[in-house]
Amino acid sequence: MPVLITEKHLAASDKRKTISDSKQLGFALRTTPNGVFTFYYQHLNKKTGRRDWHLIGAHPEWTPARARTEATRLAGLVAGEKDIKQIRHQKIARDRAEGVSFKQVHDEYISFCKQPVDRRWGTVPRKETWRGIQYSLARALKWWGNRVASEITSADIKELYESYVREKHPAQANMVRGNLRTMFVWAMHDDRRYLAVNPCTKQLEDDKAIEKADIDDGRVLTADELRTLWFGLDDPKCPGTRGARLALKLSLVTLLRTGECVAIERNKITATTVTIPLAVAKGRRSKKARDVVQPLNSLAQEILGEVFAGDEGRRYAFPGTSGKTGGHMAQGSLSVLMGSRTTKKNSRMGICEYLGLDDVTPHDLRRTGACILEQLGYSDGVIGRVMTHKTADKDAASVTRDHYLVPVQIIARPVDPRVSALNDLDDALREIFGLPRGGSIELPAPPRLLTAA
Repeated sequence: MPVLITEKHLAASDKRKTISDSKQLGFALRTTPNGVFTFYYQHLNKKTGRRDWHLIGAHPEWTPARARTEATRLAGLVAGEKDIKQIRHQKIARDRAEGVSFKQVHDEYISFCKQPVDRRWGTVPRKETWRGIQYSLARALKWWGNRVASEITSADIKELYESYVREKHPAQANMVRGNLRTMFVWAMHDDRRYLAVNPCTKQLEDDKAIEKADIDDGRVLTADELRTLWFGLDDPKCPGTRGARLALKLSLVTLLRTGECVAIERNKITATTVTIPLAVAKGRRSKKARDVVQPLNSLAQEILGEVFAGDEGRRYAFPGTSGKTGGHMAQGSLSVLMGSRTTKKNSRMGICEYLGLDDVTPHDLRRTGACILEQLGYSDGVIGRVMTHKTADKDAASVTRDHYLVPVQIIARPVDPRVSALNDLDDALREIFGLPRGGSIELPAPPRLLTAA
């Protein structure tokens, strides 16, 4: 029975439904269990004696009111004995001849992202992650390459999105959709106007895949696993070069990101610190961002000492495959080295498989170091500064607590922060008074208990 089609009818049903409109004859809404809502206009074709169905569009690009207006226009064409199919075929042919294909938009957008621009940290591509953007759009390019960009609908976007979700890659689905939306916004700019409407409309909460924040960030190594990894990396038979294995160790003892560790240069190292240039630092886009100057503890000094020992011409602590004259080691190579397994096609044995560790990533080492600092009594703010997590008010960054400090005990007994504070006070007062460092208290032996004769 016809009803007035409104927004309330845009609800997913357990089966496909067709709802006819009571206001405009021939106007209809089709719903599906997966939440796709499309509007149609249908009429009796006097030549064939059959009903012709004409797609108007899908929600949310088309609202019920807008779709009803279009159905009224089509009804007027039918009343004037016009052939709607023929008119539409002519329009599609004209749009294809004059329109811009998805591949053209994609290629021009990637070229735009690759254009060199001057930043405070040097000349870099406009979007330094352009390779990742290009990779994420590969499937969309394969599916829609020759289609006119303006013909791509929200239903097409949803179909692509759900293809990643079915493969159990929700984070990738979100990333692909975000990159598509950004590209379409770029295509709609006044300088281009390749599109009039962005098909990547805002998603309903129920339609979203798992957000990145809901996905397990990683793991923290136990004390036994740390010992297995640390001494296993010294095993000559352990996969990878000695340099790559030392880069992993350096990330653990300095809490620097592996991308920062592999980019360390000889001339940026002093006896007590290492400087990570703004071009490499993670938070360089902040207006107040500066080079990262990270203190070096004794373990870090030993690692860097071994790296540069007897090699005066070496520029990077961890050079790439091209050797001394080339660039530094690729950050991604450390992830591959850790996670490779012989069970995967065309893969070699990685460090985790060799040492019998369960899916440890390079970033897990940084997380483990952060958890040890917390168990030593340091606050979120101090740990965040060691990890170079930036905040506007110089207080603790929420990312430190949310993604790094995991309640997994690593050291034998967590330290009371008051002990560290009072020990530091002790050292300061002794320096002021010129007193030598104190020793431990020698308590008298407990009295011996008398026994009955």
